[in-house]
Amino acid sequence: MALVDQNVLVLQQIRSFLANDFAICDTGGRQLASIHTEGSTMSRLFAGSRELTVLENGSPVLRLSDPVNVLSRDTFTVSDGNGVPMATITKEFSVLSRKLRVELSDGSVLQCAGSLFGLEFTISQGQAVAARVARRMAGLSSALMGGDRYLLQLAPDLPPLHRGAMIGTVVTIDLIRAKESRIPDTT
Repeated sequence: MALVDQNVLVLQQIRSFLANDFAICDTGGRQLASIHTEGSTMSRLFAGSRELTVLENGSPVLRLSDPVNVLSRDTFTVSDGNGVPMATITKEFSVLSRKLRVELSDGSVLQCAGSLFGLEFTISQGQAVAARVARRMAGLSSALMGGDRYLLQLAPDLPPLHRGAMIGTVVTIDLIRAKESRIPDTT
């Protein structure tokens, strides 16, 4: 069964010093795809993981890009395997929660809202829930190595464009969390 045909996905993080890779599995633990960190080592060393590619059966199906945003809000782009833009994800200012705006290439706008600690997120279009994301501990050894597990539950009627954007949104949540953990505390 193809990645976009799944209603529940588990994204298991495989983090290392310079990479932010994931295995994408079904609920039975069978790996369906993988997410690999791309770009030069120097770029990753100084700017963090900026380019990621989702591979299904060895072929790219999604690409996530985190361009440098100096004077604007943090913005990410999700493209299909050929580089055709699918969605733009923008971090919104929020004091007591985390919020992302997901603008899809078909004109749809989704809101991703979650807890301040980044454990539970709901992605919705108006009142309709498109997906739910839950961050879970991946086990003691994975937690010590910086790995997390994300459970992504998708509405059964979501089209492939929205499903791809939801996978990109989960990775974006993790990238933002990683960036925020690198910011020194000034208190």
